[in-house]
Amino acid sequence: MKKVILLITISLSLGLAAISLILFSKTNDFKSQLSQAKNMVKSAQEEMSRLQAEKEKIAKDNDKLKADALSFVELNTKLQAEKDKALKSQQDIEKTIKASEVVLESVKAKFGALLKEVELNKTELSKRDELVKQMGNLKKKMISLDGTLRKERILYHYNLGVAYSQAKLYDEAVEEYEKSLQYNSLNADAHYNLGLLFENIKMDPQRAIEHYRKYVEIKPDTADKEEVAGWIKKLEAIIRAKTQKK
Repeated sequence: MKKVILLITISLSLGLAAISLILFSKTNDFKSQLSQAKNMVKSAQEEMSRLQAEKEKIAKDNDKLKADALSFVELNTKLQAEKDKALKSQQDIEKTIKASEVVLESVKAKFGALLKEVELNKTELSKRDELVKQMGNLKKKMISLDGTLRKERILYHYNLGVAYSQAKLYDEAVEEYEKSLQYNSLNADAHYNLGLLFENIKMDPQRAIEHYRKYVEIKPDTADKEEVAGWIKKLEAIIRAKTQKK
């Protein structure tokens, strides 16, 4: 009987030990699974945070691209308006110049006709004197018209150069300033503006120096004489540096 009870007791003890072992194993498995689940949730949250940050960055980039596109459209519209204005101004002045040229040619034609008439009527002194007087008057008128036309051309090309500069059409601006100087090489403002363009836009220090020097030579008492002289020294230093590198 005692042996039976002992066997039962041993069996129960072994059973309880087995059940405890199974429960302990399952508890450890649950803890491990719970820890893995927490890690997965944490990773998912980090990924969501990263994706949200990327989404916000993309949204900001899109907003910036939209703003840049609008700014570019506005700038192009403004430049086109400036260009149209410059072209309109050019057309108006061209009409004035052409009209002046027509009048000048007419006066020249009359002068030539009178000159021939004088040659044909040399013996008629009284008539010749009257014709000479008319010729003198026409010559004065022709000289006056030629001077006026010359001034109009100078002003036309200079103003067109200013308009092209404002519209950022720098090659056209240089061309117009140089045309203005063809009619009047002592146009100090044209030399000054060409100096700025060759220094800051065309990157040609030698040409810039030439125009700055001409500007100071024409206007020796200008208020910005010292400032322009400083620009010339700076450009000369740049040229020396380039020469030494070679």
